[in-house]
Amino acid sequence: MREVLFYLVILFGVFLQASVGFGTVVTMPLGILLMGIGLTKPVVTFIALLTGIGVLIKEYTHINWREFAKMAGVMLVGVLVAQWIAGKVKMSFLLVLYGAVVIGIGVKKLFFPAKQQTSKAIQNMALAIAGLMQGLFVSGGSFLAVYAVERMPDKRELRATNNALWVVLNLVMLITYFAGGQMDKQVLTMSAIAIVPMILGVWLGGLFADRLKQQTFLKLVYVVLIASGLVLLISNL
Repeated sequence: MREVLFYLVILFGVFLQASVGFGTVVTMPLGILLMGIGLTKPVVTFIALLTGIGVLIKEYTHINWREFAKMAGVMLVGVLVAQWIAGKVKMSFLLVLYGAVVIGIGVKKLFFPAKQQTSKAIQNMALAIAGLMQGLFVSGGSFLAVYAVERMPDKRELRATNNALWVVLNLVMLITYFAGGQMDKQVLTMSAIAIVPMILGVWLGGLFADRLKQQTFLKLVYVVLIASGLVLLISNL
């Protein structure tokens, strides 16, 4: 039953990615609650890589290469630092920290949406944190948005550049998972099965993006985000 729910979470996350531009920040906390972080991270990374490649096939001509180079350089350092941190710090502490961050993101997005441009210092700090969060929990998207939305106001450019970045980062992370022996038979099997809900999620997300009010749906997503963060926080204290 847990595995079925896990695949539904994958479908939900990909649906969010395809329709409103983010997904793993919701997929990861729910997936961790169901299957644990050791399995959830590599499966979600693999699916995020495939989703990014799928978007790039259509959008690669809109990549802002200058911003891509800066984002990739900063976030790759963050990803590698995160791999080191994960081996030195107790996972229960990291999950408490992650739960607190997820709650913070949900509360900020739900009750205090940004109304003015952020400073360059905050943008660059958010970019650095995005690399760490991507490496630790495959959840750098919300922090990256603080930087990327200000630098690339054109939606197609933003979407193409961000997905190019996710392809590179997730590929590097998968390589580290293989090197660390995390891509065992169970992970590979579940990653292969997860391709099915991924395809369905992309299709449904495309339909949703054209037909429903995004802001109303996003509010519900942020409530789910806060709830999943609270469960993560409480269960690991």
